[in-house]
Order: sequence, then structure tokens, then C-alpha cells
Amino acid sequence: MKPNRAKQLMIEAFVAVMLIAGVGLTTAEAQNRVVYRPSRVIVYRTHSPFWYRRYDPFWSPYWGTYTYVDPITAQKEQGYSDGRSRGKKDAKKGLANAPESHDHYNDSNSLAYREAFLKGYADGYREEVNKVG
Repeated sequence: MKPNRAKQLMIEAFVAVMLIAGVGLTTAEAQNRVVYRPSRVIVYRTHSPFWYRRYDPFWSPYWGTYTYVDPITAQKEQGYSDGRSRGKKDAKKGLANAPESHDHYNDSNSLAYREAFLKGYADGYREEVNKVG
């Protein structure tokens, strides 16, 4: 074998080993696409009517208090509150623990509301049963 040919074979073998090692070290996370979509936020702007600040030189109609409401969080809070009150009422009346029988649960299209309703119902029912017992 000629020296140049041996040198070329060693370089090719080294490159092949490096390529194989490089393929084995890559992570699969680079293959996935992750899309983060922020939940919608409703902004209510409240400010005093213009006639209260008419003579204030620093007043602007664009200033005011902003209230940010996350709709998913609002649905969870409402669901938990509704479920808790319905659970307490059912326990007081001696009815079975059946949150699916309520119209608030059945009429809701929101999964967040339903999950919170079930949790609130269980908490309210348990509180009332432990209070009576």
C-alpha cells in the first residue's frame, strides 16, 4: 500500500467515526416543535368620567386603571364556587354525592369549569358532611 493511500484511508475512517458519534449525541428535542400560545387576556379599562378631570392639566383620556382578567382562571373560580355551593346544598338535603346531575355542570362547555366544579363540589360536600357528623 502506498503511504498516500494509507493516509487517505485513516482520514476517511476518522471522519466516519466522528459522523457516527455526532449522530449518536444529538438529542431528539431538536426534532419537536413546541408552540406556546398564551391564553387570552381580557382588559377592562376603568377611569373616571371626563368631567371630573376636565381642568387637570396632566389628565389624559388614555390614563386609567387597567384590570386584567384571564378567562381560564375566571372559569375555574366560577366553577369551584358553583360546585362548592351545590355540594353544600346537596349534603344539607341528604342527597347523594352526584355532581354530574347539576345543570351548571352539564351546560358548561369549558373543561376548566367542569374540573373546578367537581373539585368544589367534593370540597363543599365533604365540609358539610363533616360538619353534620
